[in-house]
Amino acid sequence: MNKKSIYTIVGLIVILTMVLTACAPKTPAVTQVPGATDAPAAELPTTFIFGRGADSVQLDPAIVTDGESFRVTGQVLEPLYEYELGSTVPVPALAEECVPNADATVWNCKLREGVKFHDGTDFNADAVVFNFERWRFTTDPYHFASQVFEYYEAMFGGFDDASMITEVKKVDDYNVQFTLSDPLAPFLANLAMDMFAISSPAAIEAAGEAYGTPTGGVVGTGPFKFVSWEEGNQIIVDANADYWGGAPTIKQIVFRVIPDDSARFLALKAGDIHGLEQAVVEDLASAEADPNLTIITRPALNTSYLAFNYNILEFQDIRVREAVAHAIDKEGLISNFFGKYGEVAKNLLPPLVWGHNDAVVDWTFDPALSKQLLSDAGFPDGLSEVTIAEDILNADGAVVYKAGDKIPLRLYYMPVTRFYFPAAKEVGEAMAANLTAAGFNVELYLEGDWPTYLGSRRNGLLVGLYLLGWGGDNGDPDNFTGYFFSGGAEPIKREGWYQNAELADLLRQALVNPDRAAREAIYQQTEQLMHDDVMRIWLGHNNTPLIFSSKVTGYGAQPVGADYFEFIEFVP
Repeated sequence: MNKKSIYTIVGLIVILTMVLTACAPKTPAVTQVPGATDAPAAELPTTFIFGRGADSVQLDPAIVTDGESFRVTGQVLEPLYEYELGSTVPVPALAEECVPNADATVWNCKLREGVKFHDGTDFNADAVVFNFERWRFTTDPYHFASQVFEYYEAMFGGFDDASMITEVKKVDDYNVQFTLSDPLAPFLANLAMDMFAISSPAAIEAAGEAYGTPTGGVVGTGPFKFVSWEEGNQIIVDANADYWGGAPTIKQIVFRVIPDDSARFLALKAGDIHGLEQAVVEDLASAEADPNLTIITRPALNTSYLAFNYNILEFQDIRVREAVAHAIDKEGLISNFFGKYGEVAKNLLPPLVWGHNDAVVDWTFDPALSKQLLSDAGFPDGLSEVTIAEDILNADGAVVYKAGDKIPLRLYYMPVTRFYFPAAKEVGEAMAANLTAAGFNVELYLEGDWPTYLGSRRNGLLVGLYLLGWGGDNGDPDNFTGYFFSGGAEPIKREGWYQNAELADLLRQALVNPDRAAREAIYQQTEQLMHDDVMRIWLGHNNTPLIFSSKVTGYGAQPVGADYFEFIEFVP
């Protein structure tokens, strides 16, 4: 029986409620269209065009961290588990089941038989072992030194002997055994993450370092096949007619890049695209009043934030960090740029994620107090120049900033709109005005395009204050707090050189504890600890709006992971 044949549509709904079961298949969401009537399929479009603000960084999901890459790879590649539609519950995908031993340190996974990669090769135990060993071992011939396998390191504790996965063993062609150094509470949730999707070993071997690029392509088992990638313009994928779960309804998806928010919305209204994610507040109001458009929202499992680079001497003083916290008018920023879809944040963990600590008392907006704190820290005339604490090197090992260098105080803003951060430049401008009024003379700074910005963040080169955000990948709090700070016994370069050994120890305790109540208490403790350290300024959580032509139905919006496109249909 194929996957589509066991999907049941009950009623006409926009977003499915979360069903707490670990075995239910995903079911397509259907958007009601008043007065819709049957029409010959030939009269309706068969290509769905999705407009987005930025291009993918790379299409090998193991080496990227950006949602625009996963948006595409999630249609082409599949993990062993996936997330039930509308939920964070992991359900079987390429694995039919994974069963632990008594202490959850050994997991036996039975794989789905008869599945082919798009290149015609077999999906089997050898393919699973190949992918996991490539991610884990820095000596693997396909674990290229030029690439960064950040997610594997963060979610499984490190590479080589540091990995919590100590062995992935082929039992037979369709059974694989995972051995862990310790129980890993979110193991199945981790397996379902987009970045641990299984690629064709033959395709990786053939393309080498170019795998996932426009020339190398990407080859998986998913409902769509990679066709082409014109960088900065569009990526095209075609329906996989032989998909093990049943062929998609539409024949093709085009992921089209339209960087300007307003131009993207106008393209939707004109019918040049059929859907988009996120829009400026004024365009959202227009969409709400337009009978030809439909809005659905993705739950606010995300957090936008303002981060400090701790290799700046002045930011090592908690009084300066607290002065920044009191300078930001979060209520005003959320109201003006997120609109009714946004919520002010006071934790890294959104309220929808267990472990959120509602008892944390947020910083007040108080520019006068900011000025006093700056004065107490030795800056009675404000702060406009900062000092590099230690040499900062680039990825090639060359010194970019020397210890003692004086540089302008920069506020880096994101070059793209993201689901957790609408109107990034405008938010940056408003925040710069807040900071100026509180005694900080900041230089609003654009680091480059999106891959450049993410690369500079990864190498600790955003030397100032910087804006960024995070969307949950698996619904577990470890994917927020643990992902960022579990390695904090030493300065974490990709997290602005932040270091907090106490926090790192607590996060390790939570990761290996199978008791959810005990884990929740630990995560609540870490939220208070991070607040008291003023380690970052949490800005907002966004109930991300997605806007579609009213002729589109069946779009599977997901709270975590890539959305499901295979159920999309057009109606008259």
